[in-house]
Amino acid sequence: MSTQEPATSKPGKTFDRAYSFSFAITLGLVLFIAGLVISLTLGEGTILGMVFGIPLIIAGLAVPLFMMRDQFKQSDVNGPCPHCGEPIKTSDATIRLECPVCHGLIVVKDSKLYQAGVN
Repeated sequence: MSTQEPATSKPGKTFDRAYSFSFAITLGLVLFIAGLVISLTLGEGTILGMVFGIPLIIAGLAVPLFMMRDQFKQSDVNGPCPHCGEPIKTSDATIRLECPVCHGLIVVKDSKLYQAGVN
């Protein structure tokens, strides 16, 4: 075996977020389509379609939003510019920005500010 074998990586937060997003969307679609099918097939002339179909349609719209509520949160990132020390305020959704004073490129990673291109 050589010493330059690639390191195996464990699935992390990105994989978990992608899986939970896919699961939430799939579950919402299944509920929504089931509600439509029940409403359109059993709903003709009976109240059964409204009793079961309409709540399933509403659940199909609400369940993905409820399951993904953690993904909609943002937090502020405050810190000095790594180039000039000027105070910078941004959100954790920002990937890269430019300092308004020195125009240096800043990368936001793990709620901290770093110089672009420096690890």
